[in-house]
Amino acid sequence: MILPFRAMLPWITLALAALWLAACSPPADEPPAPPPPAEEPPPLPAPAPEPAPAPEAVEAADDETVPAEEAVTVDDAGVAQVTIGSTDQMQFTVREFTVEAGQEVELTLVHEGRLAVEVMGHNVVILQPGEDYMAFGGQVMVEGGSMANDYLPEGMRDRVVAFTRMIGGGETDTIRFTAPDTPGEYPFLCTFPGHFGAMNGVMIVR
Repeated sequence: MILPFRAMLPWITLALAALWLAACSPPADEPPAPPPPAEEPPPLPAPAPEPAPAPEAVEAADDETVPAEEAVTVDDAGVAQVTIGSTDQMQFTVREFTVEAGQEVELTLVHEGRLAVEVMGHNVVILQPGEDYMAFGGQVMVEGGSMANDYLPEGMRDRVVAFTRMIGGGETDTIRFTAPDTPGEYPFLCTFPGHFGAMNGVMIVR
């Protein structure tokens, strides 16, 4: 018995669907597609350059400092002779010296540089014990320090044991004074504006 076409239509549709699925499906023995290649990690940043070694200017300046035991000579009359050099790099060549209580002292300041006094003037101001040289140096301009008074105002001189005048490159100044009778440490500094932080030291009286 031959079925009419309308009765066979569902069977034909199923057969066509089966053929289409078979054509689209991969063979059973076909290996799976390989995974996509992994992305390469970004390159590491270049290492930072090593810092340059610190300049040795300060150490070089310290190497030129006269040792305390060599800073003083005593002449036949018993006078302590002290010479302190000063430079265009804002350095004293003597940062410490020792004298005896009541001893006569002759102190010479030498400006070893070339710059004019208005630009790189230097002096030596020896303070009373207990004075803070940083506070003293900072107060000079407040009290009216100027080239006219060697950056040492009259109103501050009662806090001072002795002082030289302000000198420029190639100049010297020598002063003579009697060391205090009281043993102790007497700070000294250069009072030119901005110098006292680097140019300071101590006179020891024993």
